[in-house]
Amino acid sequence: MPTKRDYYDILGLKKGASTSEVKEAYKKLAKKYHPDLNKDNGAEEKFKETLEAYQTLSDSKKKANYDQFGHAAEGFQGFQGFRGGGGTRGFDFNMGDIFGSGGSFGGFGGMEDIFRAFGGGGTGRGAAGPTRGANLRIDLSISFEEAVFGTEKTVELTRIENCKECKGKGGSGEETCDQCHGAGIIRQQRKTMFGTFVTQGTCPRCGGKGKTIKNVCKKCEGRGRAKAKREIKIKIPAGIDTGNHLNLRGEGNAGINGGPSGDLFAVIFVETDKVFKRDGEDIYAEMPISFSEAALGTNLDVPTLEEKTTIKIPNGTQTGTIFRLKGKGIKKLGETRHGDEYVKIIVQTPSKTNKKQKELFEQLAKEDDVKKQRKGFFEKIKKKFR
Repeated sequence: MPTKRDYYDILGLKKGASTSEVKEAYKKLAKKYHPDLNKDNGAEEKFKETLEAYQTLSDSKKKANYDQFGHAAEGFQGFQGFRGGGGTRGFDFNMGDIFGSGGSFGGFGGMEDIFRAFGGGGTGRGAAGPTRGANLRIDLSISFEEAVFGTEKTVELTRIENCKECKGKGGSGEETCDQCHGAGIIRQQRKTMFGTFVTQGTCPRCGGKGKTIKNVCKKCEGRGRAKAKREIKIKIPAGIDTGNHLNLRGEGNAGINGGPSGDLFAVIFVETDKVFKRDGEDIYAEMPISFSEAALGTNLDVPTLEEKTTIKIPNGTQTGTIFRLKGKGIKKLGETRHGDEYVKIIVQTPSKTNKKQKELFEQLAKEDDVKKQRKGFFEKIKKKFR
């Protein structure tokens, strides 16, 4: 099966284009490729592509899902809206989006009425076959520690499942639909000023199945499917980060007419940590040291993800100095290697001093080289402006 083209590429737009940009691109391409206006080979297929892209990117919710999950989002519940098949007459679109809804043409109220008169809006399908169930999405919050080491979560969700009472059949005593005679569609003749045209649509009695149920299941009321609450265990791999998603195949809504179940997408949100800040697989921490430790040097115990370790702080270390601990970061998702940990040193100024400390600082100030450096700095300024 060929890979579907990116919707933004189809419309000639960059990812994240605005709704107005999407609409303008769609109107331009729809006029160019609509098969009633363009008889070239391939025009109809290009029109189908254009319309499908527009119906997704013009809907804010569908667009947000598509931007994050690509074509996998097309199975999400509430995403569907494009109806292909049966030529251009099977599409759910508004000709007013292309030509505008104002004005009249040949006695009709606008371009929408012209295409409607030619049978637009029919599904063009026969009896309904197996259809894959809709995908579902949940947002899952986990702690920083759970993201680092991995965990397992149990979540409760409501999804549509096959009715256990009737095993998804909707009841018993299956009979051929007496309205469509098993075709799943009904046809009607319509007379217009251009002649008589035949339109067709899904049979309202059997819903396109071609069959009806004599003894309807009381539990699902003949639908064959019903909402149910389920607890599902989700294994969270080590190294996962905010924005990553897990695909649980077959855990979405049950299919229709024997079709496969959809998938469940769990979108991850990682809580912040009090000690570490994360950037990909690297982590960052700040550690305070005293004046004396910075001046004389020291061995400093610092926290890591698994246990504390000791780093050597050389004498004369300045505030803002960063030390790198190789391989002490987070495990890269799906790999064995780890990122690094970066420790930033903060030299703290004492806010309060006792008498002895004050005496020591006063003695130290007499030997302070920084004062000499400042004095030399001002001498240079005087010479410069003489």
